[in-house]
Amino acid sequence: MRRHRHRQQGKDRPLRNVFAHGIKKSPTEAPDDVSGKRRTKPKVLVVHRTGFIRSGVLSLIAKSRQFTACGETDEAPLARELFLRHKPDLVVIGLRLTGADGIQLIKEFRNLNPIAAILALSEHADPFSAQRAFRAGARGYLTIEDAPELVRAFDEISSGHPYVGASVLPLILSNFAAGAKGSGSFDVNSLSDRELEIFSFIGRGVSVSELASELNVSVKTIETHQMRIKEKLALRSAAELRQKAREWLARSALNRIREEPEAA
Repeated sequence: MRRHRHRQQGKDRPLRNVFAHGIKKSPTEAPDDVSGKRRTKPKVLVVHRTGFIRSGVLSLIAKSRQFTACGETDEAPLARELFLRHKPDLVVIGLRLTGADGIQLIKEFRNLNPIAAILALSEHADPFSAQRAFRAGARGYLTIEDAPELVRAFDEISSGHPYVGASVLPLILSNFAAGAKGSGSFDVNSLSDRELEIFSFIGRGVSVSELASELNVSVKTIETHQMRIKEKLALRSAAELRQKAREWLARSALNRIREEPEAA
């Protein structure tokens, strides 16, 4: 996967300032054609639950002069309407939306138009979320810390190349290496995307009723998913499922800690 090296942003720098700082005009911007007319700019739809993040993304798009925004929203129903109406070339999607799951929306957009390039935008550097996003059909993954890479990411995914931001790439590679060394008898890759999400929540100690409320499904649906997870991972009881989920989550956290620089 390609990524663009950029000047390290200060860790204590407010997220608002990261977006407000903006970016320089992309060197790959399409020039005017021989007729003197400017080529049509690729259209970008922005879907994120946080207002200032949407505004920051729109500002970066405008400053790039290479792309044009065709709509923005924090709601999944309106996002679907805008997607069908404007037929964007690129879509920026947050993983948590108002009353919806960004991963599910990625899947829907992928089915509606496989050509549209989707960039997942997360608030945290989380290799688990990145895995889910790519499995759902995203072509790129950035965190808000990677804001200066936005146009570069657009360039790459528009060309059909996958793209991962600098903040999360080391974590993904670390998790991949740890998985390669682990036992083949416990392979979460056999789980579906929804099962992976539920497995992660179980590892955090979330109860069945709380999980049902969080995902807007019935308790019976969660119990059915748990049963399938146990079957796929060859686990005999709910207690063993919780234990394995905690161990898996702890390994992921340990890999992240190993990649973080020590405090000065």
